[in-house]
Amino acid sequence: MRTVGQVLKEERERKFYSLEEVEKTTKIRKELLEALEKGLYNKLPPSTFVQGFIKNYGKFLGLNTEKLLAVFRREFSEGKNPPRILESFKNPLDKKGFKLTPTRVLISVIFGLIIIFFAYLWFEYRFLVGAPFLEITKPTDQFNSQFIEVEVSGRTDPEAKVAINNQEIAVDQNGKFSQNIKLSDNSNTIVIVATGQSGKQTKLERTVFLKH
Repeated sequence: MRTVGQVLKEERERKFYSLEEVEKTTKIRKELLEALEKGLYNKLPPSTFVQGFIKNYGKFLGLNTEKLLAVFRREFSEGKNPPRILESFKNPLDKKGFKLTPTRVLISVIFGLIIIFFAYLWFEYRFLVGAPFLEITKPTDQFNSQFIEVEVSGRTDPEAKVAINNQEIAVDQNGKFSQNIKLSDNSNTIVIVATGQSGKQTKLERTVFLKH
C-alpha cells in the first residue's frame, strides 16, 4: 500500500508541479517537502507539525486531506519511521539525580499542550494570510480555439474571490469556477486573479489564439 508521501509525490508530478512551486504556495520549505514525500519522518518535526504539512500540501493538490491523514496515522501505528526523539528524553532515568515525579509529568504535559496549541495557531495564521491557491484546468496556455468563446475553469480556495479579466465570477462551495469568455483578437490574454480573505492575490494568465 502506498505511503502518504508517495501519494503526494505522484499527484504533484501528475500535475507537473515542482517542489519550488509547492514551497512558494504552501510556505513549507523544500527540504521538508522532500522528506515528507520520501517518508523520512525522522527528519521532520513532531507529528503535529507533520499533519499540518500534509493538510496544506494535500489541499494544494486538491486531495482528500482526511484520507491522507488516515494513511499517515496508519503508517505511525505500524511503527514506520518513528518521529524524532530528543536525546535528553531517551534514557531520562539514567541521568544522575533525575527523578520522575507526577508533578514533573504534569508540567511536561501542560507545556507540550501549550506548544501544540500555539503551533496550530501559527499554521492557521500562515494559511489565512498567505496568497490563495489557484489552478486553471481550462484552457491550457497557448491554446488554439476555433470558436469565438472559450471556457475558463479551475479551482481555488472556497473562501477566495475570482475575477477573470477584472470581472468577478462565482465560486462554488468546493472552490470550483467556470466561465465562458469571448475572444476578440487573434491573440487573447486572459488574466485570472484569486483574492484571499487577507487581500493577497494569486494571478495566472492564459494566452488563447482565435483561428478563423
